[in-house]
Amino acid sequence: MQDMTEELGRDLVEAGFTSTVVSTRHLPDLKAGLECLLEQGQLGRVFYDDIVSRYGLEFQFEGPPDFPEAQSIIITAAPQPKIAAKFKLGDTVCTAVVPPTYVHDTDMVALDVITKHLQPGGFRAVTALLPSKLLSVYAGLATYGRNNIAYIEGMGSYFRLRAFFSDTPCPSDQWQELKMMDRCADCIVCRKKCPADVITEDRFLIDASRCITYHNEGDDEFPEWIRPEWHNCVIGCMICQDVCPANREFKDWIVKGPEFSEEETRMVLDADSLENLPPGIIKQLKAYGLFHDGQLPRNLRALMDKAGNHL
Repeated sequence: MQDMTEELGRDLVEAGFTSTVVSTRHLPDLKAGLECLLEQGQLGRVFYDDIVSRYGLEFQFEGPPDFPEAQSIIITAAPQPKIAAKFKLGDTVCTAVVPPTYVHDTDMVALDVITKHLQPGGFRAVTALLPSKLLSVYAGLATYGRNNIAYIEGMGSYFRLRAFFSDTPCPSDQWQELKMMDRCADCIVCRKKCPADVITEDRFLIDASRCITYHNEGDDEFPEWIRPEWHNCVIGCMICQDVCPANREFKDWIVKGPEFSEEETRMVLDADSLENLPPGIIKQLKAYGLFHDGQLPRNLRALMDKAGNHL
């Protein structure tokens, strides 16, 4: 059965993914690890509860009830670049950067590869709802950076994680303790460059409640302490990742996204709901990780202000 796991890994590599497999017997360990972070105060309870509510994260620490035969968890990492979309308003052309992880298309690609590999043997896989970053570090696929970002050798932080339950056996795995990248021990570049001062010197969990990503993924107006010049992405934030030495060879990996006319830009900015936009605009927004209802108009306005077109 180890051969099947190794062959699956090779199939995923051929499709562009990095992956690993761990046993579902570690689900209690994963849950305990998360609870330990909460109990120690390294992960704020109020912040965590807000994230769970915001994204509907009912983690499957007991495994899926409709898939009791699940024995393994397949974790995949798909390489993803930054995407640079352009929005025009008057004389201002605003470049709106979408960081890695926000394009979801690779999720189904990974599941398709896994399914095609497992089906001939009578096995199957389903999407798993688990804390994928924490899981990937425990599973040995990734390592934490000082900035609370997960890194993978050969990808830096330019990837998207996804986990899947499968009924294929997992005879062995590489479950390990949480750890930070060795190179972070003598490096504080991200801590010095983070404008919100959320990165601490002695741990890999940040004060996420102050993180720019947390606020521009939320629904509320930006707090007054977030300065206009701190905005750098249309969703998420790349400041600590762009200066990280582990991303030196990846930070310039940017692909050209859609370009929106002034009329289209105004439609996005004025939209009560992105669902009401013309189908062509919706299609482009979704294809490039830009479809964030509520957040996109507000965040784009902040970027436009920074570019000099004050709305």
